[in-house]
Amino acid sequence: MLMRKVPGFVPASPWGLRLPQKFLFLLFLSGLVTLCFGALFLLPHSSRLKRLFLAPRTQQPGLEVVAEIAGHAPAREQEPPPNPAPAAPAPGEDDPSSWASPRRRKGGLRRTRPTGPREEATAARGNSIPASRPGDEGVPFRFDFNAFRSRLRHPVLGTRADESQEPQSQVRAQREKIKEMMQFAWQSYKRYAMGKNELRPLTKDGYEGNMFDHVSVGGLGDSFYEYLIKSWLMSGKTDMEAKNMYYEALEAIETYLLNVSPGGLTYIAEWRGGILDHKMGHLACFSGGMIALGAEDAKEEKRAHYRELAAQITKTCHESYARSDTKLGPEAFWFNSGREAVATQLSESYYILRPEVVESYMYLWRQTHNPIYREWGWEVVLALEKYCRTEAGFSGIQDVYSSTPNHDNKQQSFFLAETLKYLYLLFSEDDLLSLEDWVFNTEAHPLPVNHSDSSGRAWGRH
Repeated sequence: MLMRKVPGFVPASPWGLRLPQKFLFLLFLSGLVTLCFGALFLLPHSSRLKRLFLAPRTQQPGLEVVAEIAGHAPAREQEPPPNPAPAAPAPGEDDPSSWASPRRRKGGLRRTRPTGPREEATAARGNSIPASRPGDEGVPFRFDFNAFRSRLRHPVLGTRADESQEPQSQVRAQREKIKEMMQFAWQSYKRYAMGKNELRPLTKDGYEGNMFDHVSVGGLGDSFYEYLIKSWLMSGKTDMEAKNMYYEALEAIETYLLNVSPGGLTYIAEWRGGILDHKMGHLACFSGGMIALGAEDAKEEKRAHYRELAAQITKTCHESYARSDTKLGPEAFWFNSGREAVATQLSESYYILRPEVVESYMYLWRQTHNPIYREWGWEVVLALEKYCRTEAGFSGIQDVYSSTPNHDNKQQSFFLAETLKYLYLLFSEDDLLSLEDWVFNTEAHPLPVNHSDSSGRAWGRH
């Protein structure tokens, strides 16, 4: 306003703004409006947002909720009171609070009037299924253990479930040693760590840098490739999409990442920013077991090739252990400057009780029964005992190339879940958690194979 009183001053607009200033103001205002309305689509679903910004939903004549079809009262439109007190179940009845509420929420949002021939057929099938069938809407799911057990092809704990009846042998002694290590590691975890560090984040900032410039079969990518072939196996070999994706991915890995060193070691390199790094991470050593697991279902002319490839990759990972002073493998190892299967810097020379190498030993043993894999596995057991065992559990070490390494004072959870489990299975019979009945996920938890549509006989009916 003071500027308007200056002689000769002509304002750029009635508000005293010039054209560039008006442009910036409008740009800021449009961005603010876009941000406000766009946030509605990014925020979590909330009944308050629905009441504020969405028109109330009226139930049309002729529409019924799914819960009513299953014999329950129709879901009401008003929001239920917060944290309603559940009614106590009658004697002899299950508590419905664990299943009734999710069913009502699901049913209340689902339309039941068919809109096309496919939906009419689906609705007809849904109405014709007896309400007592597990999996129906409104009916609590009950796991039929006997039916599940009858479809397994081998006993869960193998045919030698009672180890006291097993004769003494070197393999039994080795298995007992691994069991003792597992008990010691678990008791140490309960004593020193349980309830104290489970929720501590790895980092509050997450990943740094651009992870999408990094292509690896190890970190950031390993579980994807692994779960393709394992989804095929878990489905009872019916998930053709997962199977096809796995073999396509494997061909791409061979084309772009697979290399053979001058010394004859086969390794899977990493692609970073358009440049091939001739190194292999410890995390990528699971791939030997993965390729062996998928070799049986490959094209016939490829099966022998994949079995040999799995053996060669596993041999390379063993070499990374054998070429260290502790006989434990580094976090990553390189193939350059005349050095092969060794770490070239201290920041990659540590070992944190990782399982990937012994995981491949276990799969290759079960596929081939070549005694070399048990020999290599026992070398790992002896090295763990010598360099990683402490009075308070098992610890990682900071330098595998030192005969007197320092401990990192950490017992990783995957040491119990994976490393010791795979070692124990390596020295067990094949029907203990048989690979015909179980698939191990990326953390070595056994998941059952779907035999419901399989023509194979279950062990309980032999």
